[in-house]
Amino acid sequence: MKTLFLAFTTLLFTQFNALACTKTLVMGTNETNWPPYLVKQGDTFLGTEVDAVRAIFKNSKFCIKWTYFPSFSRVQAELKNGRVDITYAASYTDQRAQYAHFSLPYREEIMLLYKHKDSADVTSLADLFSQDFTAGINRGSFFGDELEQLKTKYSKQVVLTAQANNRFSMLDKKRIDYVIEDSVVAQYFVKKHSSISQVKTITPINVNNVHFMLSKESLTLDDVATVNQLITKNEAAIKSIYQPMH
Repeated sequence: MKTLFLAFTTLLFTQFNALACTKTLVMGTNETNWPPYLVKQGDTFLGTEVDAVRAIFKNSKFCIKWTYFPSFSRVQAELKNGRVDITYAASYTDQRAQYAHFSLPYREEIMLLYKHKDSADVTSLADLFSQDFTAGINRGSFFGDELEQLKTKYSKQVVLTAQANNRFSMLDKKRIDYVIEDSVVAQYFVKKHSSISQVKTITPINVNNVHFMLSKESLTLDDVATVNQLITKNEAAIKSIYQPMH
């Protein structure tokens, strides 16, 4: 009888899990050291983005499988063909919207300019590039329309990297002159490298809301609607995760 009861309990637990999670979403990320948002330790992903995703999708029909790729450009390529279902902290662009759905926004992102202490204080991106300075940015990311135009004109001065720690290490060693980075992430690296500081003579490079980007190849509009409902439902929990960082 005890064995039968144990088997029945196990069956109920399995059925409960199946009901709680009926669809696994592959969450693509290129970050391994992007504190406090995301840090990869072995096969485990930690950070506020992970906490927010957990809070949003808790008790939903979706399970999340975090999967690493070497660059955000690669994440977008995999999203386009449906091998990645979802990615996070994505800025909306018309180009991305051709192959991806965008969720409701779930936090704000502020991109600022950072320099080595020996570099000049510039007043604009045009000023930066016209003086033949170099700027390190994340490969595949969007930093506003102005930078998109300048990237084409001054492509040899734009240094694309896949990891924030690489960008700031290069800046610390004077291999590049400036870095454009999320203000929250940059706080960590400014504390780590005493040679680096924010350029305060220039306005923020870009300020916008970020979203989940969902593959049109693997997810339906009903799935997108469900994700939006989860974001709205868990708005207070999301705010409590990100608010202490600002």
